[in-house]
Amino acid sequence: MNTNVRTLALAAALAVILTISLAYSWPIQDDYHPLNQDWNGCSDLANNAQNVTMLFSYESPLPHGKSLLAIIGPSIEFSTQESLKIHEFLSDGGIVLLADDFGTGNSLLQGLNITARFSGKGLSDLYYYEKQPSFPLIYNFAPSQVTANVTSLILNRPTYIELQNNSANLTQLAFSSPFSFIDTHGVNKPLPNETLDSYLIIASVIVGEGELILISDPNMFTNQMITLHDNRRLFMNILETGDGSLIFDLAHLQKAPLTNWRTTLKVDLDSARMGFLTNPRISYAAATISALAVVAFILYSVKASNRKYRTSSDN
Repeated sequence: MNTNVRTLALAAALAVILTISLAYSWPIQDDYHPLNQDWNGCSDLANNAQNVTMLFSYESPLPHGKSLLAIIGPSIEFSTQESLKIHEFLSDGGIVLLADDFGTGNSLLQGLNITARFSGKGLSDLYYYEKQPSFPLIYNFAPSQVTANVTSLILNRPTYIELQNNSANLTQLAFSSPFSFIDTHGVNKPLPNETLDSYLIIASVIVGEGELILISDPNMFTNQMITLHDNRRLFMNILETGDGSLIFDLAHLQKAPLTNWRTTLKVDLDSARMGFLTNPRISYAAATISALAVVAFILYSVKASNRKYRTSSDN
């Protein structure tokens, strides 16, 4: 192999290594993504689960059992086929958390024949809030496993849940204060024609052997909000309704073009790294191979240097 070919091969290998290194180390910044460690991600939430599965599509059947399927901040509508897959998951005993504000999740509710909808309208509170009225505090809870030991929640620009006809099978679990209002114009105060009222924030529906939980604010589960008030306690209650395992829906998040590939890369490399760290034999083998590679590189460098020196002397 001549020098030019070796140089090109080495450059190509280095380019691949650099690309993989950048793809792995550069932070994921997509909203609600479970690997996003910034304020708008859900990495803190995902770390509470015993094990986390990233769901890129619904082409394969969802696992059976009482796992929690978390659909947080969906921005892509659900197809009929996806709704059927989720219905099967619920019927087999699965738990689904649907946290939405703009109303994209309504396509799933329609597919499941659930008679409730996310209104998509901003909800604020005149008196019970932090920072500003669009960060309302929730104190009114109905007793349930979902709301156990939850005394207050803080939301971040939520909407509310509207009930339609024949909603008798839907359980209402949490409400805003009686001083809440629909902030139609985003001015943080009710207009003269707007009335104060209490609005539904959390509800649940039994579907087969499983349970669908509706929450009208996905932002409360972000890293910025999950540690405030009882937001984390609420999520842990929902997680513990199942078996503690989490399936995180990535299929309906708005993502950068390479996020799915980078997510797979990060998960696979982290799994391989944990395998090395937890298996002494593999760790020893990896250390031995690395040491041999270093020694081989040094010997090759010395040999190449001697060859260059001899050639120079001959000339």
